[in-house]
Amino acid sequence: MRILFAALACFLSFTGVAAAQSFTLKPGDVISVTVLEDENLSRNALVQPDGLISLPLAGTILAEGRTPEEVQQAILSRLASDFITPPTVTVALQSLGPESADDEAEERIEEDGTLGTETEADPLPGQVYVIGVVGRPGAVLIEPGRRLTVLQALALAGGPGVFAASKRIQIRRLTETGEEVFLFNYHDVEDGDRAVEPLVLVDGDVIVVPERGLFE
Repeated sequence: MRILFAALACFLSFTGVAAAQSFTLKPGDVISVTVLEDENLSRNALVQPDGLISLPLAGTILAEGRTPEEVQQAILSRLASDFITPPTVTVALQSLGPESADDEAEERIEEDGTLGTETEADPLPGQVYVIGVVGRPGAVLIEPGRRLTVLQALALAGGPGVFAASKRIQIRRLTETGEEVFLFNYHDVEDGDRAVEPLVLVDGDVIVVPERGLFE
């Protein structure tokens, strides 16, 4: 009996390790990056639509299609030259991003054998991404048939943080001709400025809330 339990424990341990190693990141996922030697480098990072994450000192790193362990090694490699001895870096999955439209379409094909017509299929939600100095960086869903403004998305993301540069929030949008960047001044909203026009987001928009400068 003891041998049986020991064998079962080994099997579960092996399958758990294998599952962890096979898990790969995708846009919308949020990972927690911890640098033991410098807490200023520790933060949550969103996997952006282009598959990249952005970190201080380390810069932009490809995360899509990689396991958290592979991203951890990539960050360590980037930071090694900035420390006398290699820093202690850990990467953990913080939250999963919403299922993409393609995934939902594939599931519908598997279940029904067909996608059906537009009138038969349920409309799929869109999503925008909020990154930077906010309470909960990550993906925010746009419910079918409803509008989502920048202010609403920021509220769902926990709002700008204490050290956010709220006067120069960016909305980055990919179009057929390239990337467009819109600026949003959250400070005007706090002051009750009625002249602020609500900016309606579209699927794939990225809201960037930067950190304010020392004398800003």
